[in-house]
Amino acid sequence: MVAAEDESAIGDEELGDEYPVGEEEGDAMMAELTLEELKEVFRLFDYEKIGFLSLPTFGSILRELDDDWTEEDINGILADIDCDSSGSIDFNEFVKIMTY
Repeated sequence: MVAAEDESAIGDEELGDEYPVGEEEGDAMMAELTLEELKEVFRLFDYEKIGFLSLPTFGSILRELDDDWTEEDINGILADIDCDSSGSIDFNEFVKIMTY
């Protein structure tokens, strides 16, 4: 069960402090995508509105991007993205992959 505070983590409120990005990451990211654009994309992918993307959800997104990827490819990508081995993709991990 998701706590009420978690359910609203990504709602209409600003992601700002909940999803901090280091200066270096922020500077590199701003070259192509703004932080606001990344937050909006993250919100769109966060179907469950829980503040993170489950690995199955992000795996589905990857499959939509390239249907030639094998399950082994997808699992490798997910393992690389999920830096903290939490079983989910948080905003910082999402920013890293989107700005790689």
